[in-house]
Amino acid sequence: MRIFLVFIMAIFANTALLAQQARMELWYDKPATDWMTQALPVGNGELGAMFFGGVEQENIQFNEKTLWEGSPTVRGAYQDFGLITLDFPGYKEQLNYQRGLDLDSAIGYVRYTSHDLDFRREYIASRRNKVVAVRITTPGNSGRLNFFVDINDAHHAERTLENSTFTLRGELTHLNYEAQLRVVNEGGSAIASQGRIRIVNADAVTLILAAGTNYDIAKANYIGQTAEQLHSTISRRISMASRKGYDKLRREHVADYKALYDRVKLDLHCQQPEMTTAELVRKHTESNYLDALYFQYGRYLAISSSLGMNLPNNLQGIWCNSNTPPWESDIHTNINIQMNYWPAEPTNLAECHEPFINYVKTEALRDSGSFQNLARQEDCRGWTVCTQSNIFGQTDWNINRPANAWYCMHLWQHYLFSQDRHFLKKTAWPVMKVTCEYWFDRLKEVNGKLLCPDEWSPEHGPWQDGVPYAQQLVYELFASTLEACKTLKSDPAFENELRDKLIRLDRGIEIDERGEIKEWKTDKENLAERDKEHRHMSHLIALYPGTQISFMQNADTANAAKRSMLSRGDGGTGWSRAWKISLWARLLDGNHAHKLLKAALALATANNVQMGGFAAGVYENLFDAHPPFQIDGNFGATAGMAEMLLQSHLGYLHILPALPDAWPKGSAEGLRAAGNFTISLSWDKKQPTAITILSGSGKALDICLDNADRLSSITDASGRSISFTRNGNRISFPTKSGKTYRLVF
Repeated sequence: MRIFLVFIMAIFANTALLAQQARMELWYDKPATDWMTQALPVGNGELGAMFFGGVEQENIQFNEKTLWEGSPTVRGAYQDFGLITLDFPGYKEQLNYQRGLDLDSAIGYVRYTSHDLDFRREYIASRRNKVVAVRITTPGNSGRLNFFVDINDAHHAERTLENSTFTLRGELTHLNYEAQLRVVNEGGSAIASQGRIRIVNADAVTLILAAGTNYDIAKANYIGQTAEQLHSTISRRISMASRKGYDKLRREHVADYKALYDRVKLDLHCQQPEMTTAELVRKHTESNYLDALYFQYGRYLAISSSLGMNLPNNLQGIWCNSNTPPWESDIHTNINIQMNYWPAEPTNLAECHEPFINYVKTEALRDSGSFQNLARQEDCRGWTVCTQSNIFGQTDWNINRPANAWYCMHLWQHYLFSQDRHFLKKTAWPVMKVTCEYWFDRLKEVNGKLLCPDEWSPEHGPWQDGVPYAQQLVYELFASTLEACKTLKSDPAFENELRDKLIRLDRGIEIDERGEIKEWKTDKENLAERDKEHRHMSHLIALYPGTQISFMQNADTANAAKRSMLSRGDGGTGWSRAWKISLWARLLDGNHAHKLLKAALALATANNVQMGGFAAGVYENLFDAHPPFQIDGNFGATAGMAEMLLQSHLGYLHILPALPDAWPKGSAEGLRAAGNFTISLSWDKKQPTAITILSGSGKALDICLDNADRLSSITDASGRSISFTRNGNRISFPTKSGKTYRLVF
């Protein structure tokens, strides 16, 4: 009996950590009438769509990641691809309407009753099959589906309809594009009628959409296929998906998605409320469920917009209904593209990081590419970028030299979390080395210190030498590259030069007379006071996402950063508010971080460009509002919440470093940390109750725990006791690769 009880207790102990996450779902009781604020997104990493859920008419707008006007010499803009329209004449009235997006399965849905007939629609974006599929049924009623299907291009494509398949073929400035929509009816008939397909008395209908361009980032001119080859690719894709049928497409889609999404769960001890998401955002922003929903929505958007080709998502991910979007929906280098990838590693979505990482490697090492040519114009080796870039390597508007160091921060982070030496040697190291060489050639010595000449603090103030934004980023670059040198044990001459320059480099962390971190080396114009509420916190890169400012390292600089944050205020655009969540989390102030999270979740209604920040927040569909919609704020908020629960940037695990009072009880499963560790934890009364850690690297573990004296033991998966040392609030013990360890309180 005793053995049985011990066995049951062991099972309970091992399952107690599993986060009992509530159902994660956005849902509404009426169709969307506005694309930006109400329609819902699906995507497979490259192909995306937004559905409105209309009753008499349904609109499904779609995009593909590479559909760009522009060229290697002209910026152009990201483009709307087209619109699928479903018309249900005579079915205007509806009852029991529900439209939603199930984040747990990545399935959009619409349900309603009209004229005593139940209608069901499902929307999926299959990564494996590279298609978007829509399923229309009338459960319990055969032969009752009657509607029209149409598709239109957002440009001037050649449009044909043959054998229940629409084809759109067109050409933009630099590339060819094509979309095909196949209509597969079960029962009844599908009849071509006046350029549309008329569905008559069908049991069910599946729409399958495939779309793409002949863009290829690996090619010198960014073009990989001819128009005819592209046509063959899209035709083959649509045919293979059609042969599989909807049920198999759906099963494969859910399995592929859940393999990524299910890695992380967050339970803030709340249940899904019985109200629409619109009402939740409008009237109940205090809800912990909304916090958890927004966290997982960010992960959903990452999976849906950043998988597949070596190209990062843009300012709107992959969702855009305009041919002249704000800021061209570009690759914006002074915070935005970086923020898009902040949650990738800590929320266990390293695969979603790879499109950006591989893009950086491709462009940085492209012989005579625009990034290298920009450096050559300054007589420097290596590469650099301007503030705005398109997908063809073109980059312009305000040179943003330190962005090359910021990009390298992502390569280094991917190595830290994965401990993949092959990646470090073949991908990260070559880029980091030539980036250092750029700064070797550019830095100038002033009074014994190396300064970055003629830089700015995005996006305001004068251009001057030694601006902290640049100094802090170059310091991060040199320090991480030196660690890479030591790890790989290669190129000693370069290592010696790097070490010398790192020692002499101005770190860009000085405290001014107000007790704040300086934003400019010299501030003759009193800019710190004049622009103190500016949306950018460029002088606090060293706090987040950098590693140089921390209460655990130097209380003076951390307090100065805190005063800088208080001076800056809690306003700002959507992405600015999201950035401040992580900044306050790094300052170990969970309540202020949570305050900024709630500010980021304030309902926004403006859909035109607003720079002041008073109109920022989220729309009803939880898209981040700059305004207008800009997806970086979604990703920044998800990263910030992860930062509140776990930090590992200082070389050790800090458990619950910034837990707010609003989350007194909860659990998180599957978070990732530098060193290749996967962590699950639960807490009550803001104190950890159980922690399990999977060691992927076999490295020794160093853990920071508030009230570490509460820890009673550490065991492995077999229940064997593991020896550990305790020094104040730090716990240390050895690990073995592939083994799981449990901290018992």
